Amino acid sequence: MSDLPAWLSSRPGGVTVEVKAVPRSRRTQVVGVQDGRLRVQIAAAPHDGQSNAALCEYLAEVAGVRPNAAHIRRGSGGARKLVEIDGEPDALVPRLVARFGDLDGGAA
Repeated sequence: MSDLPAWLSSRPGGVTVEVKAVPRSRRTQVVGVQDGRLRVQIAAAPHDGQSNAALCEYLAEVAGVRPNAAHIRRGSGGARKLVEIDGEPDALVPRLVARFGDLDGGAA
């Protein structure tokens, strides 16, 4: 799996997504790519892990896996995060790239 977007990497047993999280937004959505990371606006507040849970749930839904298959690997207390999504990389990568791959050229 070569030529992946900068924000996505494949690993044994899943993929890793680099995220720049923006909590307290109007709705949860990806709005672009910033510094090689998906810029994700999150509707939840960053209180008691609510925004992290919402981020993981959103990315799992897009990837087509159960919500508990996505978890924060690094950055749970900051805006820059690594989110791991467990599953078959050959299935996850096309879903994520199909949804967000065209954002890679722009800097939001």
